[in-house]
Amino acid sequence: MEQRNNRYQFQSAPFEASVRHLNQRHLRPQTSSQNSCHDIIESLFSRLSVSHHNGQPSFPASYGDLFVGSALDHPSVGGQPISFQGMGQNLQNNGVNACLSMGLHDYVSYPDMLGSNIDFWDSFIPDVNGLLRADSSGFSNGSINGYLLPKSQNSVRSSLYNKRPHRLQESSNYLPLENLRGRILRFAKDQNGCRLLQSILGSVTQEGIDMVFLEVIDYVGELMLDPFGNYVVQKLVEVCSEEQRTQILLTVTKSEFQLVRICLNMHGTRAVQKLLERITSQQQVSVVMSALSLGAVALAKDMNGQHVIKHCLEHFSDENNKYLLNVVADNCFEIATDKSGCCILQQCVEFSKGEARDRLVAEITANALLLAEDGYGNYVVQHLLGLKVPQITANLLRQLEGSYAALACNKYGSNVVEKCLFESREEQSTQIIWELLGSPNASMLLVDSFGNYVIQSALLVSKVV
Repeated sequence: MEQRNNRYQFQSAPFEASVRHLNQRHLRPQTSSQNSCHDIIESLFSRLSVSHHNGQPSFPASYGDLFVGSALDHPSVGGQPISFQGMGQNLQNNGVNACLSMGLHDYVSYPDMLGSNIDFWDSFIPDVNGLLRADSSGFSNGSINGYLLPKSQNSVRSSLYNKRPHRLQESSNYLPLENLRGRILRFAKDQNGCRLLQSILGSVTQEGIDMVFLEVIDYVGELMLDPFGNYVVQKLVEVCSEEQRTQILLTVTKSEFQLVRICLNMHGTRAVQKLLERITSQQQVSVVMSALSLGAVALAKDMNGQHVIKHCLEHFSDENNKYLLNVVADNCFEIATDKSGCCILQQCVEFSKGEARDRLVAEITANALLLAEDGYGNYVVQHLLGLKVPQITANLLRQLEGSYAALACNKYGSNVVEKCLFESREEQSTQIIWELLGSPNASMLLVDSFGNYVIQSALLVSKVV
């Protein structure tokens, strides 16, 4: 290597050993294609320069700018600064891609640097333009112009390998949106690509927004469910026009239950909530509520879906929520006995007003006895008692009358009886106590694992009386 015009003047022993190692590995007869490949490799290595600064290894303090289309200013390997300037352009212009498949990794593997191998071959993957870019697991998040950047493999190496850059810094300056035409959907589903699109959408003109919108509108439902694509949809919803927002709504409600299925997804529910935040016209609200009402029960019983219902209750009018609340009331028992459903049912009671609320309360009251003995339903009954509305309390007490002794011995019902004692008026609590004392099994309440707490609460109320 050193006899060929002294192209490689390495000043460090590790690099000399590495080059010698490469020579020994490839001392075999070479074909014309291999000679061509060697010439290209030599051309690449001719652009490498290694130097010491005052005899000390150089470590860049930061490399936040060492990516996305620019030559490396101060990178180092094994503490030795290396210049990669122009290397990426050389790769594009000299057809090295063909050589890569022939074993370029055999030539750019540096053994025993700081006690381990650095294999640059594994650090590069083809980008969406068919060029080579650094793998996202390396210290670079990729090169849009085709520059090759190494991947970190050892935490004890210099800070160049141990730190990660702030991704997508000034991304839109390096890659105009026009260059992504026809690739928007693919970028939206990529971890780095979705961040790039969000960055671009934050500062692009209306023309650029229209371009992105046209490429994703037919796939917006699919993107809402994607771990990365949903963020692009959320950003697009923020910047698009009212008309485009309406078109997104119509797309995700085109088929029955499509919007409901999106709401049930952990990624989709975020995108839908962002969409609901931005809708303003009555037409948009009507489209959404008609679609959600079809799956109100499924949404109420789902951990992700319940957030969408809660958002509607908090931000839409009683008139808009009327159909949704009617479906919830019709399926009150099923929803109240579900872990997630019992929570959202309490929210429905809390936020509803007028006729919709009266119907909801009436349905809960009608099922109060069964709900009081349920592990989740008892919380709904207690919530109604906690409202301290005299008429609601009186109706509930009347529904439970004659069953207080049995409920007192139930794990969940005993909590309801105690709530009745504390939240009712004096004459009402007195009536409950007389019913407990007049029960044939009154003496058993004292030794029952749940009934004894009811008796203690009755004594507290009696003292107050």
